[in-house]
This record gives sequence, structure tokens and C-alpha cells, in this order.
Amino acid sequence: MLNIILYTFLFILSIFLIMLICPVRIQLKSTLKFKEAHINGFAHLMLGYRKRGVGINIYPEKTITFGTYHKPIYVKTLRDQSQEAHEKKQTKDKKSIKEKYQFFRKIPVMQLTKSIIRSTRWEEFSLKGKLGLSNPMQTGMIFGFMNSFKGLARPQKFILALEPVFSQKMNTDVEGTMHVRFSPLVTIIQVGFAYFKFRK
Repeated sequence: MLNIILYTFLFILSIFLIMLICPVRIQLKSTLKFKEAHINGFAHLMLGYRKRGVGINIYPEKTITFGTYHKPIYVKTLRDQSQEAHEKKQTKDKKSIKEKYQFFRKIPVMQLTKSIIRSTRWEEFSLKGKLGLSNPMQTGMIFGFMNSFKGLARPQKFILALEPVFSQKMNTDVEGTMHVRFSPLVTIIQVGFAYFKFRK
């Protein structure tokens, strides 16, 4: 009986370690359609592996799904907070801003951020569609900034296929994808080293 319990524990531990070592993907897919005063689109965040994991519908539906991304086995709808609960939360947040600031001053934010970036592999960042603001000059400035940034990134990982729309009215139809991959165990180890190195 003891051997069965031990083997079961080792099996579960092995599965857990494998899940920590295997690369995890974070994908954010969204579309934004904005023409004059009408806005439409969606935002969907996927956290897990290539075909299954945790899916979070950010907009317009607020749901969490488990299982495969396209056919989940469990769906949970997130209800909006009532106005009273929202006001209480805002009041509490205002009172604890000073305490939170003092807490974050003790954390090496820059060192931890750098360690997370080093352990993260960028798979894809893409923006496709058309982009036009109500001010043509602002549209031109945005495209100039994006094209200058595009020259610094790898073409196969940074896809920018936006068509400028120069008009006096907002006309935007953009589809974007952000895809990164990381190993939870490697990330935890690097963040731990960065934190304890700062605390010495």
C-alpha cells in the first residue's frame, strides 16, 4: 500500500515538473473596428499550450474557458461588479496607494522585468488592416513611428501590414496578434536569482 502511494506521488510530481519545464504560450488576439462613433471588435487571451489551456475572453464577452481553445470543456462567465462594490474597491485602493508604493519600493522591478524578458521568446507580433484617425497628421506620425520601429525588429517575427487612411473621420479596422513562449520553471529560477541577488 505504501509503495502504491509513493509511486502515485512520484507520478503526480513528474507530471507537475514536466508541465513546469514544457514551454507555455501566451497569445493575445484581437480586432478593432472603429468608424466614426461606432466601435466593434473582440479581444481573446490564451494561456497554456498550443491547442489547450486557459482562454479569457476580455471583450465583449467576459468569460474564462478551460480545455481546448475552440471547444472548451468548461466555461465560466464573469459578472460585473455592482456599482456599490466598485466604489468600495476604489476607496480601498486609494487608501492603500501609499502602502503599495512602499511595498513596491522594496522590489527590484527593473531587474525582475529584465529577467522575465530574457526568459521569454517572442514568436510573433502582427498588426494587419487599415488605420486612420480623425486627424491625418496624427495618422502620418503614427505610421512614421511604427516604420522606424519595424526596421529594428526581425521581419519574420514583427509583421506590420497596415494601410494608412488619411481622412477627416476615424476609419480603423485592425487585427492584431501577440504570441510569446516561455518555460515556467526557467522563468521562476531566473526571477528568483534576480530577486535574491538584489536582496544581498
